[in-house]
Amino acid sequence: MFCEDDKQSSFNEDGFLSSDCSDTDTGDETNCLSTDSSCSTRKYWLFKARIGSLQKKWKHAKQMVLEPKFTDYGSITSAELPQSQQHISSHTLLSPRSVLSLPQLQEDEPKTSKGKNMSQVDLYQRQPLLPNANNKEKNNEYFVDEDEENILQHKSNSSNGHMRIEMPLPAPIREEPRYPQEKCKTLTAFFVTIISFIFTLLSLSLVHDRLPDREKYGPLPDIFLDNVPAQDWALDVSEYIIIVAVWLMIVIMVLHKHRFIVFRRMFLLLSLLYMYRAITMFVTVMPVSSRTYYCSPKSNHTTSLDVAKRIMQLFSGFGLSVNGKHTYCGDYIYSGHTVVLVFSYLFVSEYTPKKLYLLHWAYGLLAAVGVVMVQLSHGHYTVDIIIAYYVTTRIFWIYHTLANNSSLKQHSSNNYLGRCWWFPFFLYFEGKVNGPVPKQWPDWPLPWPRRFLAKSRES
Repeated sequence: MFCEDDKQSSFNEDGFLSSDCSDTDTGDETNCLSTDSSCSTRKYWLFKARIGSLQKKWKHAKQMVLEPKFTDYGSITSAELPQSQQHISSHTLLSPRSVLSLPQLQEDEPKTSKGKNMSQVDLYQRQPLLPNANNKEKNNEYFVDEDEENILQHKSNSSNGHMRIEMPLPAPIREEPRYPQEKCKTLTAFFVTIISFIFTLLSLSLVHDRLPDREKYGPLPDIFLDNVPAQDWALDVSEYIIIVAVWLMIVIMVLHKHRFIVFRRMFLLLSLLYMYRAITMFVTVMPVSSRTYYCSPKSNHTTSLDVAKRIMQLFSGFGLSVNGKHTYCGDYIYSGHTVVLVFSYLFVSEYTPKKLYLLHWAYGLLAAVGVVMVQLSHGHYTVDIIIAYYVTTRIFWIYHTLANNSSLKQHSSNNYLGRCWWFPFFLYFEGKVNGPVPKQWPDWPLPWPRRFLAKSRES
């Protein structure tokens, strides 16, 4: 009797007891409930055993859920859902029916900065920064165009999965200094000045024999010379002023930071001025302007040796009469005394700071006094001084206009200053000097004494 009841009893798929009594009629159902007590006891123990097997299966499923096979860094969707829905959506090992019938699991909450609710910032912080080193399926090669093969080169390090991109940089370009010293050019300009000065002395040596006879031809009419008597001492005063102005100018230029550029320009400008002077005094010979100035006797048959001796005599006295070396006459157009006085004033005022305005005024006063002294001594005609001033200032200003403007250092149809005959020589000497030379003064040129170096750097 027990066996027959057991055969009729079974468990459904959900693990609950089911019997054939539910399939019978109402009369049969009554008979099933009225069975013997031993049969009920048997069914009770079978039901309890089945419940125990279901609990074992649930424990096994719980272990599978709590030990995921992947690392979950979190997601925005999971952070916004309730805990129960997170559990259901994240684990699909169980069927929907079994999950709904089971109690909720109390898993450990993720350790975030805000507890259960994970923000977007926390999500980004939990994401891996570098690609997975073990992921060899991804292609990490970096392709470039054929035109860029020489620009970009990519190398990947397979040991740690890091990516390294190398860009070949061009070799550093050595920037040329804005104000190069160019000592060789300065030395060349010095030799050009010596040649120009010798050429001027040669012209004077030849002109001396072509002078009009002082007994037949007196000085030319001059508005200043005709009304002011000659003062022989004034010429010595003028030349002493020239000596002081020139040597002081040299000292000032030596203390300039860009002294080689400054000296190079001084040599080139003086060579131009004295070359023009050699030409003007040779083409037009004027009578002696002073009736009291001593001139050496003329020679009717001048040889090359005589000319060389005259040049050496004039060169040894630097063209000055205060030392008794300048005894040859005829160098009138234009005045060399005026050229040196005006030039020294222009140079000092151009290459020294504006705060030295007292020095500028002093040089301007010296230049004016020196020119007046030349006039008082009747050493030159008034036209000689006017032409000397005009030529000196124009050449000085034209040269520095070209030197201070890079756009003018090229041949152009609109650059009329570039049509000067000496413009190619100017480009050679000034081609690498970019812009106006700063007035950085003083700058001690020697490495000793150190206290002078410190003062020059502070200034």
